[in-house]
Amino acid sequence: MFFETAIAHQLPNYTKESDSAYGETLAPLSYKDELKVKNEAIKEFWEVNRLPRGPQPVVASPMPRNYRTTSKRRIEMNPGDLRFNAYDSILEPEEHNAIYRLLFEKLITPAYKPLAYALNWIIIRGTYKYRVVIFNVKKMDANIVRKLKQISEVLKQSPFHVTAAHAYLDTTESDYYLESKRPTDGLGFKQLFGPRELSLDLGHFRLKYPVTGFSQINESQIHNLIKAAGRLLGLEAGDKFLDLYCGYGLFSFALGEAAKSVLGVEWEGPSIESAKASAKFLKKNYRFIAGKIDEQFLQTRLPRASADEPERILLDPPRKGTEPGVIRALAARHPVRVLHIFCGTDEIPDAIKEWERFGYRVKEVLPMDLFPGTPHLETLIALERK
Repeated sequence: MFFETAIAHQLPNYTKESDSAYGETLAPLSYKDELKVKNEAIKEFWEVNRLPRGPQPVVASPMPRNYRTTSKRRIEMNPGDLRFNAYDSILEPEEHNAIYRLLFEKLITPAYKPLAYALNWIIIRGTYKYRVVIFNVKKMDANIVRKLKQISEVLKQSPFHVTAAHAYLDTTESDYYLESKRPTDGLGFKQLFGPRELSLDLGHFRLKYPVTGFSQINESQIHNLIKAAGRLLGLEAGDKFLDLYCGYGLFSFALGEAAKSVLGVEWEGPSIESAKASAKFLKKNYRFIAGKIDEQFLQTRLPRASADEPERILLDPPRKGTEPGVIRALAARHPVRVLHIFCGTDEIPDAIKEWERFGYRVKEVLPMDLFPGTPHLETLIALERK
């Protein structure tokens, strides 16, 4: 069974066609009703797929609406016809909606039409305190750059606390809303104003990460996510902590102080470089390396596991899940505990079966609502050796 099927069972009038604007299926519900739907759906999903250890109740989001710190709008062009996805979302902060309205009002004027027809996406990122606007363009010549700088002045003078604006070149016009491929040189990126990095405050320290780097879009749930991950992973002073798909080091830095050493791995260079820069300010034993996380990489590039130094592993892969062989390679390291985080619920059954095949059993399942208003959950699964 797919998780969205379980969601549909809880909503008698739900169909793909009735899915509310842009994937916000559950947004019209009260949050109390939405949590009821998700709790019943994850329970049904577990039972139908015959998974071990029933899930705990879904951890509610402190902000069930207006929570997204990353949003996007597609710009579409047909000959003589310019169209924007100009909807207002109740899952995004009102400031995001207001910024899009401001930009669209400018882009439909004759002065800005060259820029409008060059755009693939407009993206807004940041925190609840500040915003950064990213223009994804299909071409970037002198005229387009001039228009980008002009519209950046509009953003500077707006009351929406836009602290930076950037442009990225994506000549493929892909559906990947930042860019389909990482720029191979400096020409792919244009800094219009403000810093090139975003930052996230985590109490006693601040993490910086690139404007195109992945970060959780529900800032209000990050504290709960870190707290839950820390409890389920259970790091101790003598442990080695392996943080896979670590990005800019959110879990590495938030949890790593409890461990003897930390090794973070991420395929993307810019995020890893941000993690390395953050590590320079700490005296703990942090190390970060970049590489594609597959079976060969884990077998050849990581330090060998030692029975004398217990290892705990956290992996937070993208929605599509891990590459073939990754779970087998990790189990072969004999970690004392694994925390596998899923943002794609449908990946859970096959992954659990694989962990069981290689000697691990589920200890606890904790679903968290990082995506209110949508038919998605983030699920934390703690595993131990049999």
